[in-house]
Amino acid sequence: MLPKTRGRVAMRVVVCVLWAILALAGCASRSVDVDTAGFETRLSAVPGVNGAMVEVQHPGLPTNTNVAIWLFLESADVESVATTVRKVAGTARSDDGVRGRQITISVVQGTRAEFPIRQDVVANSVPVMHRVAEALALPESAGLMLVLTPEEVARLADVED
Repeated sequence: MLPKTRGRVAMRVVVCVLWAILALAGCASRSVDVDTAGFETRLSAVPGVNGAMVEVQHPGLPTNTNVAIWLFLESADVESVATTVRKVAGTARSDDGVRGRQITISVVQGTRAEFPIRQDVVANSVPVMHRVAEALALPESAGLMLVLTPEEVARLADVED
């Protein structure tokens, strides 16, 4: 009976490994659906936005997909940023690759050309999102970024329409 038990255990291990490979391959292919360059261009067309930087991130696991957005703004006061976030929510909702995903938004005062290196972008993010979250009646922000679930994106986009 011992060899039969080993065979069953080995078969279960093989099935689990194959299942994990297929699951991860499916998640990886979904992340490619975000056209970051095209989305950056659409975000840059939002009034008051001087450029954007977009990344697809997988925090924790490949199954966790987040679209990180850094907006370069003329003004980083609470009211201006809140208005821009509503407009960005509408843009995110209308984008086939971004719709239905969690997004994070951070802001940098200036233009994209002033911050060519990602580290400079992150280091110069304006700490205003906790007040923007309050102005938009959202849960507290995560430090320098506003974290929006797909439902929150849809709600903000509806307000903007």
